[in-house]
Amino acid sequence: MTFKEIKTYSRIEMKDKHLSKVVTSDRDKYIKVKHKIIFYASILTVLITSCNIAQAQLANSYPNDVGIENDPDVLYVEKFDDGISNILSRYNEKINTAGMVLDSDVPAGSLDPYSLKMTSLQGTNTGGYLYKNFNPGFDSVVYIRYYVKYPSISNGFFHHEGVWFGGYNPATNWPNPQAGTCGLGNSRLSITYETVWQQTNPPGMDTYLYWGDMQSWNGGSSCYGNTILSEGRTDYGKPASPDAPINTLDEWMCIEMMIKLNNPVSEYNGELAVWQNGVQLGHWGPGFPNGHWLKDKWYNNPMDPAFQGFRWRTDAKVNINWIWFLFYHSNPNAPSSYLKFDHFVMAKKYIGPLNDLTSIANHKNSLPIHIYPNPTAKNLTLDIPGSYSKKEIAIYNLLGENVFNAHAETEKTFLDVSHLVPGTYIIEVRSDKLLSRQKFSKE
Repeated sequence: MTFKEIKTYSRIEMKDKHLSKVVTSDRDKYIKVKHKIIFYASILTVLITSCNIAQAQLANSYPNDVGIENDPDVLYVEKFDDGISNILSRYNEKINTAGMVLDSDVPAGSLDPYSLKMTSLQGTNTGGYLYKNFNPGFDSVVYIRYYVKYPSISNGFFHHEGVWFGGYNPATNWPNPQAGTCGLGNSRLSITYETVWQQTNPPGMDTYLYWGDMQSWNGGSSCYGNTILSEGRTDYGKPASPDAPINTLDEWMCIEMMIKLNNPVSEYNGELAVWQNGVQLGHWGPGFPNGHWLKDKWYNNPMDPAFQGFRWRTDAKVNINWIWFLFYHSNPNAPSSYLKFDHFVMAKKYIGPLNDLTSIANHKNSLPIHIYPNPTAKNLTLDIPGSYSKKEIAIYNLLGENVFNAHAETEKTFLDVSHLVPGTYIIEVRSDKLLSRQKFSKE
């Protein structure tokens, strides 16, 4: 397994100087207004597309990811919770399995006991990976969400470390990235979001994309992964933007990516979106955002033409047919290190971060309600302002299982919870877009 890394407006002449000044002044004002309109329109487009994507958040329906694997829109789930031998049996190719262990360190909100820890040993190996092929693969729109933790001991030595996904034609039971090769729209598609920028501390995250119309860093003879967040944000080689996404070393990060494959394959109507910890970092598609390519990097700029859209593939047989948990820690001077993965979900809809019902303290109770008595042995009373409509009530145990549902018709609602076994529960009240969660104890 080897990778090679490198990477006017024409003015109108007027005979009358005074008239020329007036026309130029008016024209400049017009251009400024036009640019402002383009700028705000591009922001509005991103906001609208962001809202449309975020509306169907699968994780909200499965607190703590319990049962999410049973949702009809979910394609694959890996929680690393059923033993190493069972985990390994699900993957076509496994490298350095001796360096893979189950670790009790899990993301906040996880009710599962383990994450997967891949390790590297200086002078002995460069990490390892798990690769899975899906047959026949998935077309149209695919989302992947996962949790990853990068240790600070790897800072300055990151190579390819994260989750990759994409498609090969024909499908293979092993990874075949073909780094450095341009094109291949009829046979290869590879997407990841990883630690690309290492000139700053902490290091910066970005996409690393291989697709049929990928951009070359040297004029066309060689291509390496394209970045579209681009740390500088303004131009090639510029200092990092203060809002560029970073690797939050030694902390769990929730990463999500969405790809919409171009269809038909001759069209440039493919899309890509990226989220980190539930915050959308960017969404690229036909007509948005505005910007430009410079070598192998895309830079957003509201004054530039709109993004053309992705022609991810030129052959319909290239679909999403593999995932790759990759820890490639290849620098010979790199210390022994590790990488942790957990809660991987692949779906047809936006997934979102873990919906953690066990962490009420981190939730903003935007819907003002009062619950009493607490604790209770039988009856629970809820005071809910009547001005809020569509008040739905749900009760969950600490395993994230839904154990009770009701609808509030009046401002004061009485619930009989005598059937619940003694313990701690979470009551959730939803009204339109407002939400409240509170704990109560059943005696």
